[in-house]
Amino acid sequence: MIWFFERQRSRLYYEVRRQTDGDNYELVITHPDGHQDVEHFADSLELLDRMQRLQHSLRADGWQPPPQRASPGRAGA
Repeated sequence: MIWFFERQRSRLYYEVRRQTDGDNYELVITHPDGHQDVEHFADSLELLDRMQRLQHSLRADGWQPPPQRASPGRAGA
C-alpha cells in the first residue's frame, strides 16, 4: 500500500509492505530528493501506530494528500 503526500511542488510517499525475506513488515519513506528511510516492524499494531504518527507529523509539517483526480467517463455510458 502506498500513500502520497505533496507540499508545494515536492512529493513524498510511504509504502507499507511485507519483508521479502520474512513475515515482518517494512515502512519505506521516500523523500523528495529520492533517499529512502526503511523501518522494520514485527508487530502489525506497532506498524499501525507508527503510520498514524507519521501521517500526523507530515500534516503538521504542511504535507497533504494530492487532490483526487476525476477519472474520465466511459465512452457510450
